[in-house]
Amino acid sequence: MEDNFNLHIGKKLKFKRLQVGLTQTKVALAIQVTFQQIQKYEKGANGVSSLRLLQLANFLKVPVTYFYEGYSEYPIPIPPTVITIKEEKEEAV
Repeated sequence: MEDNFNLHIGKKLKFKRLQVGLTQTKVALAIQVTFQQIQKYEKGANGVSSLRLLQLANFLKVPVTYFYEGYSEYPIPIPPTVITIKEEKEEAV
């Protein structure tokens, strides 16, 4: 499963990078890794840490969940659940 997930994230990364017209070097510089590391991420050879995934999402201007979309073993509920908490004020008597 882990190899499939790494490959899935790599494909999503490469697709978005090419879609916005960025080189591996530009992405690497933005998250402070080498372009070789980006190559390894895109090929699924290396896993992406949670910190790097957050950095990539921020740089590419996508939500972190973008990288999980379409991964069959992790279905994302649509729409996301939002919980709102109302604060009640007590009236002075």
